Amino acid sequence: MERPFSRIGTGSLVLLFVCVSAFAGAQGRKLGEVTDEWGNGLVGVTVVADPEGAGGARQTTTTDNNGEFIFLNLSSGDWAFTATLDGYQGLQQVANVTQTGRSRPLSFEMPVLASGGRFRERTEFEAEGGTPKFRFEEDGKFEFEDEDGDGEGTYGIVGLSAVLIVRDYDGPDDKFTLQMPVVVEFANDQFTSLTHAGVELPKR
Repeated sequence: MERPFSRIGTGSLVLLFVCVSAFAGAQGRKLGEVTDEWGNGLVGVTVVADPEGAGGARQTTTTDNNGEFIFLNLSSGDWAFTATLDGYQGLQQVANVTQTGRSRPLSFEMPVLASGGRFRERTEFEAEGGTPKFRFEEDGKFEFEDEDGDGEGTYGIVGLSAVLIVRDYDGPDDKFTLQMPVVVEFANDQFTSLTHAGVELPKR
């Protein structure tokens, strides 16, 4: 004697598969990326999703090595997404989540918070012959040029030293670093010159 459930035909199995697939695809998700102001993906950024009118509870995730993140199983509606990382200005965006999975990915560009003091106005230092040269801005950013190329980043002044974090560098290796700051020394508290790699750069 045949069992009743053994009589399910191929068409019924296909219909069942389609229904299960539709249910799985109905889970709202949100993709995103967090970069610095130079387009470098930031790893370890905490991203929080809070419902704003949508059902559901707060979710938290962190960015991967490429600065990317994903939230799954979000209910339909508006959500507030907040990105935070030590040393950077926190950002928030409100975005709509749908169950189609076709919503636009989020994109955060986080400004760096320079640690330490800053110059009160644009201040430039240049070696005899024109290179290397440094230009410091009052907003905590700097630009530099050496014999291999040029770059930019952020700085902070501590005592008679400036700690430089290079965010973008166009040189033979076309590289940047977030982990290894460059330290330059000022001659005195009047900042009349600085020394970089053994070369003195007078203030312009």
